[in-house]
Amino acid sequence: MANLTKIGPDSRPIGETPVCVFHRATIPGKNDEPIERRGKGYLRDANQMQILTLAEFLQLGSEFREEIQRIRSMADKAERSRLKRTTLPAGCISCKVKTRLAGIRKEDKIQQYNSLIVLDFDNLEDVDAAKQDLAQLSFFWYIGLSVSGKGLFGIVPVATTDWREHKHYFEALSRELADIGYTVDAACSDETRLRFISIDDHPYLNDNCDIYELPDESEEELPEEFRPRDIPDDERLEMYVSLWEQKHIPLDDYEEWLTIGMALSSLGETGRAAFHRLSACSKKYAPEDTDRKFNELLKSTRSIGIGSFYYRCHQRGVIPDSIPHYECIPFPVEVLPKKVQEIVRETHLHQNFPIDYIAPCLLFVAALSCGNAAVIEMQTGWKEKPLLYLAIVGGRGTNKTSCFDFALAPIREKDDQEYERYVSEKALYDAEFLKPLKERNPKLEMPMYQQYILSDFTPEVLVRQHKANPRGLIVFFDELIGFIYSFNKYRSGADEQMWTQLFAGGGVTVNRVGADPVKINDTCIGVFGGIQPEILVSFAKGKIQNGFVDRWLFAFPEKVPYPKFNDIDIDERIAQSWNKIIQRILSLPFEGTPKVVKLSPGAKALYKEWFDNLSDQKNNGGSSFAGLATKMDRYCGRFALVLEVLKFGCKQSKLLDISEDSMRGAIALSYYFIACGIKAHRKFISSPVDELPGMQKTIYDELPQSFETRTGLLVAERYGMPERTFKRWLSTSLFRKITHGYYEKRYR
Repeated sequence: MANLTKIGPDSRPIGETPVCVFHRATIPGKNDEPIERRGKGYLRDANQMQILTLAEFLQLGSEFREEIQRIRSMADKAERSRLKRTTLPAGCISCKVKTRLAGIRKEDKIQQYNSLIVLDFDNLEDVDAAKQDLAQLSFFWYIGLSVSGKGLFGIVPVATTDWREHKHYFEALSRELADIGYTVDAACSDETRLRFISIDDHPYLNDNCDIYELPDESEEELPEEFRPRDIPDDERLEMYVSLWEQKHIPLDDYEEWLTIGMALSSLGETGRAAFHRLSACSKKYAPEDTDRKFNELLKSTRSIGIGSFYYRCHQRGVIPDSIPHYECIPFPVEVLPKKVQEIVRETHLHQNFPIDYIAPCLLFVAALSCGNAAVIEMQTGWKEKPLLYLAIVGGRGTNKTSCFDFALAPIREKDDQEYERYVSEKALYDAEFLKPLKERNPKLEMPMYQQYILSDFTPEVLVRQHKANPRGLIVFFDELIGFIYSFNKYRSGADEQMWTQLFAGGGVTVNRVGADPVKINDTCIGVFGGIQPEILVSFAKGKIQNGFVDRWLFAFPEKVPYPKFNDIDIDERIAQSWNKIIQRILSLPFEGTPKVVKLSPGAKALYKEWFDNLSDQKNNGGSSFAGLATKMDRYCGRFALVLEVLKFGCKQSKLLDISEDSMRGAIALSYYFIACGIKAHRKFISSPVDELPGMQKTIYDELPQSFETRTGLLVAERYGMPERTFKRWLSTSLFRKITHGYYEKRYR
């Protein structure tokens, strides 16, 4: 057995790792034959221990072939287990021990950790297929049959010499293997566990296996206000409940009271006192009824957790000063009209659309379908348009594009119809133009294509197209980095300045050398698309100080799992329902003057309270947080208008004013996007690549965005970086481990 791979502090070959071998025999029964001394002189005495190399231990099974085959032939599991214990040697592979006697601390048992983890896979349906599958993972040094012949065990070298980290590495390995459908025996988390000898005539052995390293979870250095605080759960709850009491917010709405009660009951009895304290803020408070309801909630089956309570607090502006970073919350789907909630739910269930992707996309398309047709008047002289800059943040394969396609489908249909009209009218115009001058219709004007969606344009084309469609435009890029890379082809900084200006919805003039200026006075141009988390640093580079990035909304959920195949087709009426909603919004008349929608008195009071709370947060949160949250006071008004417009599209509002319900929803959306914005800032605050030494920066730049370890080693070798150094470098925050032996650069 070859032994090329090196591990451990003395860089020994894996096959030469010392294994402590024991025999844990019980008193032989009348049908049990005593084990004879054989081979390497294996010890029968349970009180003695023999040291073999790992290679010798794995080969020891051939000397017990008859016993192992006898065990494998037995149908009774209990009898197989008894024979295994009474007839076979077992070795401690993960560490060299002084003794295995009970009652002794591990610190006193373990002499040396071998930097190896043994993984058991029991009762596999197809052992050979599983062996081939697991062998694709680069960290396995050995994979062979278990004693029963119905399972496998594998040996993995790990990047630690401290036995105390054994369980941590085991859990990480178990999670990664579970992701590909393999369950590991939990007993393997014990570093002193014994492994019985076995035989496998065709074992897998990889002398050049990778040393398993823990997945990188490091964060970039952040401004203080962006760093998550490690606050104990009981302290966090007390902070929120106390602030709710200070604000004395009445919990009069039964549904809200019930939701908060369910959230608090998820804590068990710990939540009872908090429920009473919150309920006591209402004139309806009855201690006996509150107690009775909490008892019912404790017994009920529920899916609402404590996070729903914190979400309700955020809605009400109850955010303690010591938590200025706004913990991430899920997209508040409940703020959408019921018909739109159904669309989100059904596309999520049947088309694997992540809620945090499809819901913001629907919100965006509804906003720009309204466009210049309506504005919200926050106060005299302050009006806001439904204009959004939205980035959907997610890795490859997380179904972003499908969400875009679904949300944009009604607008694309509108563009297709408009293009057919344009082609038809252009043909008539061209035919008229070919007539003699005296026969031409002098009133016939050159037709214009009133397009909504643009993806490839110059600034001049953008403004001219807006003049053709004054209602508004959607600038869509499946990958927003393409939008950023299109900037400043003619003059440095000009395009960033233009888009910063366009965010306000005012006028804009485009001047280019050798071309006439193009001007429009009343713009409404929204931008959206997708971007990968690791590309955010390029998206924001040089655009933080000028305020460009602060104008963007980021839909950036904590984790989006890769979807599984769903063979249940979605009902066609879901897409039809969305189309009808957008067509009704598009029916809002626009003849150059927008409909002004004012705040209802209740909505205005809610907004004022929220605005003041946000100001306190900005004053206490630091300059970085203040910059991020500054535009949210404008966005909150825009969200309120969009929600009211969506209700109009669902025939639930006549768009006469902004309701309290729409303003509450807007406040919830504001907190959601603040949380996502902070998460995005963590990604693009700085790029450590610029600080790398010369050789490292050269290698980093030359590496492909995604690469196999062997490809990276070739690049490293070209510039003189040792193999061991390069592999250690891969474990830093500069790289993301996609799968075993395959990495991705976090920065470009």
